[in-house]
Amino acid sequence: LSDGFAAERPRAVSLIDGGWLENARRGLVSDPRWDLQSFVDRLVPKHHWRFRSYYFDALPFKDRNNPTSHQLKRYGEKEDELRTIDRLERFTVRRGYCKQTVVAGYLGGGGFQEKLTKVVTIEQKMVDVLLAVELTRIAWSKEALHIGLVGGDGDYVAAVRAARDAGAIVRLFHIKTATSAVAPELLAAVDERVDLALVEVGLGGRL
Repeated sequence: LSDGFAAERPRAVSLIDGGWLENARRGLVSDPRWDLQSFVDRLVPKHHWRFRSYYFDALPFKDRNNPTSHQLKRYGEKEDELRTIDRLERFTVRRGYCKQTVVAGYLGGGGFQEKLTKVVTIEQKMVDVLLAVELTRIAWSKEALHIGLVGGDGDYVAAVRAARDAGAIVRLFHIKTATSAVAPELLAAVDERVDLALVEVGLGGRL
């Protein structure tokens, strides 16, 4: 705890969509000294204390039967990264996974195509569901009544509404860059909205 009175202050928690945050950082922060611990500390409202931060991300795709060396390398690096985050002060990591789908079809705008083309897509699974469930649980269990959400997916709208019904204040930390965006319906659903650019340049200290 930062001081002896921290436990007497209202609790605040933050829920972070890790994939969304990484995409947002590409258009916002280039400083190699940036670190997640100090970032989440800046998300805490004045006169509150950070009770816990939840970080949601997906492990990259790895073929179960015959993984390539590249897949194994990326999977291992991501495991190490999430393990490091999980060891930060008052952090909890929730892990999803990635699923690969292979279909045959014609490429749009590709002109005449004699044969079908194999198209490989990789989708992130479970991350949105895990975050939505955690958001609802925190609000209804009264673990904290101020919840900071770092993300932009419209799939969070129902959970935000449920959290507000439980009496929680949901503050959305968002930004629009070339590599990230926020769903308009999510912006409309939350109680408060903060541009992440203000957090990163440190305007006004805690927001």
